[in-house]
Amino acid sequence: MPVFNAIIKSLRANIVNIIVYFAIFAVFGNMQAKATVSTQEDMFEDMQVTVAVTDNDNSVLSHALVDYLKETQIVVDPKTDDPQEMNDNVRFLIYEYALIIPEDFEEKVLSGETENVLEYIAPGTTASQFLLTQKLGDYLQDVVIYLNSGFSEEEAISLTHDQMVKLSETKATVMDSAEENHRSFYTGMFTFNGYTHMIILCICCACTLTFMKDKDVKNRISVSGMHFFTRSAATIGGVFAVGVVLTTLMIGVIQIMSLQYANNKLIYYMIDSYSLMLVGLGMAYFICSLTSNENLINMIGNMMVLSMSFLCGVFVDTEFLSDKIVQIAHFMPLYWYTTAIKFINDTPINEIWSRKFGTYIFIEILFALVFIFAGMIISRKKELYAI
Repeated sequence: MPVFNAIIKSLRANIVNIIVYFAIFAVFGNMQAKATVSTQEDMFEDMQVTVAVTDNDNSVLSHALVDYLKETQIVVDPKTDDPQEMNDNVRFLIYEYALIIPEDFEEKVLSGETENVLEYIAPGTTASQFLLTQKLGDYLQDVVIYLNSGFSEEEAISLTHDQMVKLSETKATVMDSAEENHRSFYTGMFTFNGYTHMIILCICCACTLTFMKDKDVKNRISVSGMHFFTRSAATIGGVFAVGVVLTTLMIGVIQIMSLQYANNKLIYYMIDSYSLMLVGLGMAYFICSLTSNENLINMIGNMMVLSMSFLCGVFVDTEFLSDKIVQIAHFMPLYWYTTAIKFINDTPINEIWSRKFGTYIFIEILFALVFIFAGMIISRKKELYAI
């Protein structure tokens, strides 16, 4: 009980830090997760595009092309002939697509030329715009095919028009069911959790361990008559319990925020999080073996966790980092945590529990043991040299 009371007293002193980091996690973690979420329920459906058309040719074929667009898309007046202004209008979504038909348009098409005979402004930035560009190309190619088959220009335009309008009535819907092409809300939250989880454990648990090493606290606990082994075991158990409680609270926050996103892989994310908890506790012990000054503990903890978060894929995905940085990240525990998160996200649920996943967890536990042994060596050296 004296050890428990001392740990609770230490946590009260760090309650502001805990609340601040939990708030950061709840706000920014949620924002990042929602910004990057992509589920298998997401699908593409071909939509009508608002097209601004400038017809500088005024030919039979150009009028036919505009008529086709009016039947299948939303055609508007660009109200300008300046390509730069039209480009700005597209960028600011006044209309979604700008098409300029040049003066020699019909002449080129009738001669069999269909490549680059139309001028597009900002096409292909969305799937619907890209498809519209493809449809316009198909329209012109079909006209040329009919012309080469012996049909007159009017017949070629009529046949092409009827065929393309009928084709546009078919709605294209595409759904990608491959798990590796989607990022779940859980993945975003648990990835950001790598930062907040580690920083809370490092600072709070390091301060708690430092508080327990204080001479006055030791003397007060000793007065209770507790055996040294019992006191040590109670301290280790108490700090471990604090880690479990904080980790469970974070998982609970994620679960509450993820209610609208169905996911049956939570147990594997939890295993990875509790493995990272061991790393955080090991780092806390390592940091408190270096110094007993709370300001230095905060500084060292932030420096270590922030640097790992930037290098290991928490703040910036590793696919956007250079190969050398990723190679360096292999020597940091957060890299294996985020790699395990990606593996869970990209793998079907019945294949997650595998040697690969077990390797990631095992490496995280090894890092925890390395930090603990390093802390023990530093503490032992300090005792020998009375530092």
